[in-house]
Order: sequence, then C-alpha cells, then structure tokens
Amino acid sequence: MAKDHQLQTLSTLALRKRKLFLLKKLQLPPQLIRASVVERFTKCGKPNCRCLQGHLHGPFYYLTQCLGVGRMRKFLLKTPEAQQQAREAVKAFNEYYDQLHRILQISFG
Repeated sequence: MAKDHQLQTLSTLALRKRKLFLLKKLQLPPQLIRASVVERFTKCGKPNCRCLQGHLHGPFYYLTQCLGVGRMRKFLLKTPEAQQQAREAVKAFNEYYDQLHRILQISFG
C-alpha cells in the first residue's frame, strides 16, 4: 500500500475534512466482485489439430476468484455481454477499493 506523501503536509483539520468528503463520496456499488477476468488459449490434444503447431484455440474468457491458498473458482464467460458485465464488476470493486484505500491512508497514515 503506497503512501500519499501530500497528506503528510496537511493539517489535522484539513485531513479530517478530506476524510469526511471521501466518506460521503464512498458508496458501495450494487454490482462489484473481487475477481479477475482472464483470457486463455488452449490446446485440445487431438493429434491432427492445428493447435499442436501453435495455433491455439481461443480466446476463452474466465472470471477467476482466489478463495484461499491453492483454491480458485473459475467461471467461463461465454457471451460478450457476460464478459462486459464481469469487467464492469471487477472495475467497480477496484474503484471502491481505491476509494477505501484513500480513506485508510488518512486514518492510519
């Protein structure tokens, strides 16, 4: 977590005002997910398939979530709509996390 060095120059009152402003602005988006959208290419293993010469099958898009050490959950995103929804949900989480990170920097320096 990188520190915002500009915060170190602000007064306590200015930091409190900044924190209140950020808290009022912070809203939990209705659709967010802590995950990643992953693009994969694969080989099928058929003996005469062109994928054995490097022309892999794909791209296939997956929504992946880490559930813990060595535990992953993967969902195949079959349609462009599902891919777009997944990207938007991941983006919403990242934006929310960034806002929360700014507030925590003020709170805990």
